[in-house]
Amino acid sequence: MAADCESSRWVYHFLKDILPITHAVIEVPISKKTLLKNRIRKIGLLKVSGQVLFTLLVVPVLKWRARERKKELVRYYQLSNLPFDEKNCTFVPSVNGPASWSLLKDYQPQIVLVNGTRIISKKTLQCTPAVFINMHVGITPWYRGSHGGYWALYKNDQKNFGTTIHLVDSGIDTGSVLKHVFASPDKADNFTTYPIIQVAEGIKALPEVIESIFNDHYKPTGYAEKGRLYYQPTIWEYLFNKTR
Repeated sequence: MAADCESSRWVYHFLKDILPITHAVIEVPISKKTLLKNRIRKIGLLKVSGQVLFTLLVVPVLKWRARERKKELVRYYQLSNLPFDEKNCTFVPSVNGPASWSLLKDYQPQIVLVNGTRIISKKTLQCTPAVFINMHVGITPWYRGSHGGYWALYKNDQKNFGTTIHLVDSGIDTGSVLKHVFASPDKADNFTTYPIIQVAEGIKALPEVIESIFNDHYKPTGYAEKGRLYYQPTIWEYLFNKTR
């Protein structure tokens, strides 16, 4: 179950020739207007305004600066951005809707790999006995939410730059950990390339984790603390971090 985004296509094409992917359920993106309204309700207008300014004024510059580095990483990790195979995928309005529930009941998968979707609801999790797993670009429980690699570096916590493969529950990146994958960005990397490294390193660990679930040998690790929930940085958070 995935969003139709670059990272989901990377995961899909890496796994499809290694493991039996029965079907892909692709969620249609939430409109930007709805997304902004939801964010303002959660974290306030001031913070969302700062995030919008960061997206409009800073991210394009960072993408331009890192354009060659991105090409280098995509080549190095052999990431494929080809479209999903339409014969084996269904587009749904939401992973938490009737169309998605019907597909899960019809296919009765053993494992559901989640990437980039909205938060999976309890009803979705309970409509099949499958094990739901997610690959999160951050080390949980300490870096939940968005841009976990960036925030680890922001807090001078380089040792916790990486990816978490975890069980999915109805919380936000609160499921029991199956594997932590640690990595180190290069000096040529920035905010726009950190997730490429995290996703690519996580992808390499996925077959082992999925195989352990198939064989019922997996041992999830729970943590007493939930850690902080992070969001996209505001323009002032980013600039402060660059100048301090």
